[in-house]
Amino acid sequence: MAGGPVRDWFLGREVLDLDLVVPDGAINLARHFAQITTGHFVMLDEKEKVARVVCKDLVLDFSQYRYAASNIEEDLCQRDFTINAMALPLSSAIPFLNNHLQLTTCNSQPTVIDPTGGLTDLDNQIIRAISQKNLESDPLRLLRACRFRSQLDFEIEQQTWDYIRDLSRSVDSVAPERVSHELRLIMNSERAGRTLHEMVEVGLLQALIHEITPMEGMAQPGYHHLDVLGHSLAAVEAMEDLIVDPCSKFFPCGHTKHWIAENSSRISDLKWAALLHDVGKPSCKGEKQGRPTFYCHDHKGSDMVLKIGRRLRWPKKETIFVAKMVKLHMRAFHLLKDLRQGGPTKRAMRRLLMETGADYPAFFLLSMADSMSGCGPLKPLELDTELAGLWKKVHFFYQERLKPVKTKPRLLTGHDLQRIFGLSPGPFIGKTLDALEQAQVEGEVGTRDEAVSWLKAWFDSDEATGTNVSQS
Repeated sequence: MAGGPVRDWFLGREVLDLDLVVPDGAINLARHFAQITTGHFVMLDEKEKVARVVCKDLVLDFSQYRYAASNIEEDLCQRDFTINAMALPLSSAIPFLNNHLQLTTCNSQPTVIDPTGGLTDLDNQIIRAISQKNLESDPLRLLRACRFRSQLDFEIEQQTWDYIRDLSRSVDSVAPERVSHELRLIMNSERAGRTLHEMVEVGLLQALIHEITPMEGMAQPGYHHLDVLGHSLAAVEAMEDLIVDPCSKFFPCGHTKHWIAENSSRISDLKWAALLHDVGKPSCKGEKQGRPTFYCHDHKGSDMVLKIGRRLRWPKKETIFVAKMVKLHMRAFHLLKDLRQGGPTKRAMRRLLMETGADYPAFFLLSMADSMSGCGPLKPLELDTELAGLWKKVHFFYQERLKPVKTKPRLLTGHDLQRIFGLSPGPFIGKTLDALEQAQVEGEVGTRDEAVSWLKAWFDSDEATGTNVSQS
């Protein structure tokens, strides 16, 4: 038994898969194991003789000595990091296997095969590459070092950082699906912000997402104390703080906590939105009265996120979510102007909520993270507090006004509009239903008869006549 499962066993972490290494015959052994356990056989790499068996509570990978190694020690010395280059004879692992992966079953010290000093590095919480050549053989290992750094909270020793810096451009050769898997694991960790910052320092993140390169060194107006890239990295760390304790900034915070708990799979997407929310700024840079401007960077950034997501093979749903958050991220700051004057209006809040849907807590988390990571001399001291006040107002509007309307049947349907008013099918019906819903939210309409009367007057208004109406 070799590799990561051995590492995790010694760390006391949950182990859900095992890597079993044999001198030869790995694929036949895996097929036989699948038959006698009714597991599902999966061929992973026929050339390298690696196969997987998926059982009910366990996944086992079977492989042969890699790269023509003649024994297990040679095999281990060709792996990525010392902490992943340990093995146990199967006889030492049997108690472990027989007791459903419970760590407390091995009372005696097992025999550890450790040719590179992995146990010492594990004790000292060090991530150490076995050699530069081993990293060169699979550049994904550069990213894996950062992933282990984020998940285990270990230190990457300096020589390994030097290897990563020297080899960072080679990650271009790695399949995007493999890259995205490692990045997702980093974003799912509690230390993504710190890890991304370190990846920038060695040029690894820029090699993976070249769109962030122009953000480095780009100055911003006085609201900010960091360049565009530094601010974006700080926004990821601020997002992580908010996810841990949204009540530090929001009141009431129960709904925000509920959204976080119910949308754990989207937390990594929110961190991506924090990292990329200003990715459009370099291409939108201008100047007004001697100060830098970035008009429409939110829309430009959203378009860029769609391209990044496609290139990295993100799932479509995740890509759209991140792009939407980036596109909307300035809206809260625009609404603050209305808040200071007694607003925003019901119409403005409804328009925002129609775009965010039930994900409006995510929108406010991103806005707050953006604000928290800007600490320049021109930033109003009360900005975070104002955002929290805007959240409170929008949240109560959603709960008390918009949600009750949305959850009830429509007062009038599209078919009703065609029958009562003689409207032809088309976009104007959608506009009419939207206007009627707005009237319901604002309390102008409460019954079906009131809806008919209200629409008769609305059809003569400027809002309605601004669209050509095709009637039958």
